Amino acid sequence: MRNRLAWLICFLVLAVGGFATFSWTRGQVPPAPQTPTDTPVPGLPSLPSLPGVAVTTPAPVPPASAPLEVTAAPERPAEKTDGKPNSPLYQQVDASARRGAEWLFRMHDVKGRFHYGFVPALNVLADGDNYLRQIGAACALARAAHFTGDAGYEARATQAILALLDETVLDPSNPQLRHTPFPSGAVNRLAAAGLLVSAISELREPKDDLLEKSEQLCNFIRKQQRPDGSLNYTDGDDEKAGADPEGVNSYPGEALHGLMRSQGRRPAAWKTELARKALAHYAPWWRAHKNMAFVPEQTAAYVEAYLLTKDKAFADFVGEMNDWLCELQHERPDPRHPEWFGGFMGWADGKPVAAPPGVASASYAESLVEACRVARETADLPRFRRYGDALERCLPFLGGLQYTEANTKHFVEWYRLRILGGFHASHQDGDLRIDYTQHAVCAMVQYLTYVAR
Repeated sequence: MRNRLAWLICFLVLAVGGFATFSWTRGQVPPAPQTPTDTPVPGLPSLPSLPGVAVTTPAPVPPASAPLEVTAAPERPAEKTDGKPNSPLYQQVDASARRGAEWLFRMHDVKGRFHYGFVPALNVLADGDNYLRQIGAACALARAAHFTGDAGYEARATQAILALLDETVLDPSNPQLRHTPFPSGAVNRLAAAGLLVSAISELREPKDDLLEKSEQLCNFIRKQQRPDGSLNYTDGDDEKAGADPEGVNSYPGEALHGLMRSQGRRPAAWKTELARKALAHYAPWWRAHKNMAFVPEQTAAYVEAYLLTKDKAFADFVGEMNDWLCELQHERPDPRHPEWFGGFMGWADGKPVAAPPGVASASYAESLVEACRVARETADLPRFRRYGDALERCLPFLGGLQYTEANTKHFVEWYRLRILGGFHASHQDGDLRIDYTQHAVCAMVQYLTYVAR
């Protein structure tokens, strides 16, 4: 019995001593977690790097065998804050526009073109290309350069415009006309001419050779006008022969907008007269064939025409189109779809369609900004307020479609830079494309310039 008690006492002494020893010693530091490049997971490929992406502290560094190089973007000038409104919305839109412009800057490649887009789920550049969207991206970068004073944006926009102009030719029958050599079924010549003129007009100080080419493109647009005022957007006399049936909603407006923008650089009486004839045709046509895609570019064209001529007919049609557009906005939060608030529904078969809104709402925001310019000029306060309120609902909606620091923290830094600032298609589609960001940046910059309160 005594032996058992002795053994028990010894065991308790040893246990207490061991506990005291371990409680006063420092625990072992766990090993640092290894990065994916330290221990590659079988079956998962390495991620290629994206050209033009600025990488400051790559962690992890993409493998050396990656097919695309990473280059550092130049330093940006300090943001100007003097004179900015102090409203939270202004600051949010300002930051969003700058992020979007920076993403377009990074998507510009060494050949002067923009990568068409990016698929985040697969970490690959998007397939395909589109000449018209290339011009639009250059135009957005030039507009951002105006707003930010960033010489890098201006330089890359100019480079892109020059590269795209290299793909135009003088008309064999008339050396005063310039257009793309591709058939309009591949690249619409009328729209390309208008968009190139708009992009050249966005540059702060375009050279004389650029302005000369711009006038040659304007001459081509002039040649396309029919006696009834409509613009032929095909290569033949018969618009129905192989024409894109939806082309009437976009191509003529893009041409008219570019033509009116050119008036600021090379004024000519025939340009405004052409716009008047176009208005006489397209206003009744739209009333009989209402379409949302028609509104943004036609609005932009007639706003420029009104500011040049003070012709009330231009202002009236701008107000008519944008009053109608406001009726298609999700103006009130829907408990079932709170993320739809501020976006625009669809339109089909002559009636609204309650479809999930997407990044197309950026184009309608562009239209409302332009309409605000006319409402301000005509002292139409009710319309100015209505359009401004619609914008202040729409722009936060668009901000929800942008990749930001806040919603990309789960990505490593070198990958985050590939998508940061880009606008994706919708709340259900995270793919990026240059025209998505183009329209959002243009709408935001114009809002900050002409509307912000």
